[in-house]
Amino acid sequence: MMGSINQVKQYFHSSLVALSLGAIALSPVSAAAETFGSTTDTLLRGSVGGSFPGEFYGGSLSGGFPVVLTEAEARSSVLGAPDDRFLSLPGEPGVSGTAFTGAYIEVGFGANFSANNILKIWETGDNAESAQLFLWTDNGGNIQPTVTTNASGVITLDLSGYAGILAGLGATAFTKVGIGGLDVLGASQGFDLDAISISPIPEPSTYALLLAGMAVLGWNVRRNKLS
Repeated sequence: MMGSINQVKQYFHSSLVALSLGAIALSPVSAAAETFGSTTDTLLRGSVGGSFPGEFYGGSLSGGFPVVLTEAEARSSVLGAPDDRFLSLPGEPGVSGTAFTGAYIEVGFGANFSANNILKIWETGDNAESAQLFLWTDNGGNIQPTVTTNASGVITLDLSGYAGILAGLGATAFTKVGIGGLDVLGASQGFDLDAISISPIPEPSTYALLLAGMAVLGWNVRRNKLS
């Protein structure tokens, strides 16, 4: 009887250690919350005609599109979580050394953010529409990757790949993301921006701790079966 009680105590202790390790490992992952765009800065209509030349336009998948938008509607369409409301950004491929001519908007997240983040962009079209990104830095520079939507409608960009460039510019963080259209594809012509977010990339030590907790728990279950 005493042996059985000791086995239960030992099993409980090992399980508690494993669960504690798992909880410690999971807490940073849970804390790595997704932050959606909360502010807009520069908004330009650009000189490319699109569906409504000279006007902001977009709409919603449920309410109809394309429709002319006020400036306030255009700005609010791209903030917060994806909701199928979008701003269309008509444009054309840029020429190096010349000013950007497409429609353009800048989105912020309430604070600067490092290159240790995943950037996600929701685009409601399904026509392989493209955009020019401007990753603005805290010293006024920018990095300009080009992205194209896919069948999922979600573009994912690992910003850690730009850490070296960020440092080379003498900057320490990004301040906002500018998005400019590069085509006039789709029923609502242009890159149809719905939402944009950033999420911290968990540190490698987080995954190591999680694996350690799972290994201890697995070993404990196996030992219990053998007992």
